[in-house]
Amino acid sequence: YRFPEYDTPVRVGRRVAVIGGGNTAMDSARTALRLGPEKVYLIYRRSRAEMPAREEEIKHGEEEGVEFILLTNPVRFIGENGWLKGIECVRMELGEPDESGRRRPVPVPGSEFVIEVDTCIVAVGNRPNTLVPSTTPGLETGRHGTIVADEETGATTRPGVFAGGDIVTGAATVILAMGAGKRAAKAIDEYLRAKASRHQGENLAASVSDQTKSS
Repeated sequence: YRFPEYDTPVRVGRRVAVIGGGNTAMDSARTALRLGPEKVYLIYRRSRAEMPAREEEIKHGEEEGVEFILLTNPVRFIGENGWLKGIECVRMELGEPDESGRRRPVPVPGSEFVIEVDTCIVAVGNRPNTLVPSTTPGLETGRHGTIVADEETGATTRPGVFAGGDIVTGAATVILAMGAGKRAAKAIDEYLRAKASRHQGENLAASVSDQTKSS
């Protein structure tokens, strides 16, 4: 912790909690472990079977020492003098499936308890930012708010606009986003070259037409 030597200081906690069960939560927990805390907890409100993270990520987290606290939901943060001291949680049980198809977690009355932590990372999911689609006419979006784009080129339904990564596929990996970016870059280059060629052709045709009229 070297503030103000660094603009964005990273305070390495003694006991770290990560809230969530997806790939981002697993990345956060495994990265936190590498910074040297005594404990890293991953708190998830459903069971291991319902975790949306990839199985290999979950296994690696277990092998590396992340402590999974499952069927548990945070209720509130407990602080002291401006610093985090703990997280009050409640035990959960699985009920009927919700709209995602996974069984809905239901709080168990009277099961509250406190986990002592001094750092917490919240990684509970994400969704597409609606700003770009809502301010860009002609940009088609899917049922979950993602931008509709060609898989090979990244071309959207609005000419000259390309998209790739999570805004198209939903939450996925950095590798997939990088691949989409490379394909889109190639398609953008081809698009701009073709557009420039058409523009030159139009200028040439206009010039020939003007010369013909003047003669």
